[in-house]
Amino acid sequence: MTTETTDRLLIETNFENLVNKSKKYIKSRNENELVTLKSDVENLRERVNTALDTMGSGHEANYLTTLKLTLSIIHKFTCSVELMENLKSKKPLCEEFDTKQMLDILLPNIKSVIECDNWAEDLDTIKLERDYAFIESLEDQHKRVLLSYLIQDWRNMDEVLTLLKIGEIYKNIAEKLVSLSLLSSYVGKH
Repeated sequence: MTTETTDRLLIETNFENLVNKSKKYIKSRNENELVTLKSDVENLRERVNTALDTMGSGHEANYLTTLKLTLSIIHKFTCSVELMENLKSKKPLCEEFDTKQMLDILLPNIKSVIECDNWAEDLDTIKLERDYAFIESLEDQHKRVLLSYLIQDWRNMDEVLTLLKIGEIYKNIAEKLVSLSLLSSYVGKH
């Protein structure tokens, strides 16, 4: 097994843990889970930075781009974890805000990019665009639901804004994946 393959598997596993812990924290609001979530994000960032530092000239541009995109996605997850710290309520405001479903859609797409050796052939742009459109529709639905909670009681403002920002971050990750796929399909044709 090559170093590149080992790195990919470890990064993929770390992303899976990160997504699972994010889903769990949004539901439970357990402070201990937030601490481990922060640690997992930092460990993942270190793993990717180490892979970038140890990259020699023998690696393909796809692998380098994967690592750079992975760092960008990690930054988005870092922002979402920072926002999760603002969710002070132990009783979630709104069960209808389904970040779990958003993360369930994102995880296989992130994993497919990490595993991908030849994006022009391997990435399914149509599926990524469909998933992005679905996440975008979920986010729009969440906005309407959360705004109704805000109308019911203005003291819900902090929680509503935080959840809306988290949804926007997940939508941005999906958008990055679509952009990469579109770019790769363009490059693959030329």
